[in-house]
Amino acid sequence: MRGSRGLLGAALAAVLALAACGADQDPSPEPLPRPSAQAAGALTVWLMDSSQPQSLVDEVNARFAGDYPNVDVRVTYQQWGEIQQLLAAALETDTAPDVVEIGNNLTARYADQGLLTDLTGEVERLRVDGMLPGLSATGAWAGRRYGVPYYGGTQVLVYRADQLAAAGLEPPRTLAEVDRAAAALAEANGAPPEYSAFWFPGHAWQAAMPFVWGHGGEVAVQAEDGSWAGTLDGAQSRAGLAQLAALAKAHSAAPADADAAGNIEAFMDGRVGMMVDSWWVPGALDRDAMRGKVGVVPVPGLAAEESAPVPMGGSDLAVPARSANPGLAVEWIRLLTGERSQVRLARSGVIPNQEAAFVGHEGSAFLQVADQAALGGRAMPVSPRWPDVQAAGVLETMLEDILTGRATVEEASARASAAITATLNG
Repeated sequence: MRGSRGLLGAALAAVLALAACGADQDPSPEPLPRPSAQAAGALTVWLMDSSQPQSLVDEVNARFAGDYPNVDVRVTYQQWGEIQQLLAAALETDTAPDVVEIGNNLTARYADQGLLTDLTGEVERLRVDGMLPGLSATGAWAGRRYGVPYYGGTQVLVYRADQLAAAGLEPPRTLAEVDRAAAALAEANGAPPEYSAFWFPGHAWQAAMPFVWGHGGEVAVQAEDGSWAGTLDGAQSRAGLAQLAALAKAHSAAPADADAAGNIEAFMDGRVGMMVDSWWVPGALDRDAMRGKVGVVPVPGLAAEESAPVPMGGSDLAVPARSANPGLAVEWIRLLTGERSQVRLARSGVIPNQEAAFVGHEGSAFLQVADQAALGGRAMPVSPRWPDVQAAGVLETMLEDILTGRATVEEASARASAAITATLNG
């Protein structure tokens, strides 16, 4: 697992440091009142469409009914394109749902607005401490727990196994070996203009983070007084950006103003030797004429025994502050986020919220590599204002400016850090 234990420890330390923010508050609040077996009424749950198989929800509801036979669970499936508007309207009403699935980059925002129930007293019952640190970090804000990790997604290094083999190459084990492999692939394939030994579209900021973090850099850091400072202009962050920029400029034909949407087509067309992409992409590629030609490893780090930290996306489950049934909501969440359900969720192809559920990926070499990467996964800065940084395209603009030559790494990273600082402290 190439350094995953050390990365796991580092990520856990970051989570504990985050939890220390707001330490003047009571660190051990009382748990919510436990509902009695005679509880009656309705429990309204909002989940995102396609986040989970229906059979899993049915099983959780059946188990819940065994404990609370007089409670009617009403699950509604929402669409990602509409959920923010729906939540903004619903969370401030007395008819708010009891359980909501939230993109984990938004949990701190809703918590800061007072729209979510404080679940700090439920941490032990929900077994949050046993969940992946890169996921659990997103549900904590100001020393409190508001979101429970549901599932995650991450980044891996995908490569054309047939191209590497033809060039006499092994999969790269370090970031330096990624450079050398790209140069060898370009030479072996004649370096035509349309070929990318290392494909990197400029707006694919998730694929850039392993280079920043792999070199020891940070996006932003929070001081003890709660203020933030953007740090992409730090020496280590710049070293990672410089390596990525040199790699992309020498070996990528991907557009500097595009995201990862075109990755799969380019890879299947034979125009890509290596790329950093989402955990599910290798499985989507490895079929028909591509069967057996797809390889994957965790994104390498600086040393052969470690992989680079990777960003963890995914969802949290939360209880709205105006839920009429917070105790019942916690019991339902406990069933869906517990090991039994998470093993089943893993079998559907996603990354579960805990290492114990990785057994659901047995038989899938691609997903097992994703699990290794997830052990070293990290959250982007946990702040109510981080979604504003994303909405402004700060990282995309920085990368595009670097790749097009409109700015040097030093200039672009300085502007990005200033924008991140101003936004997070706004």
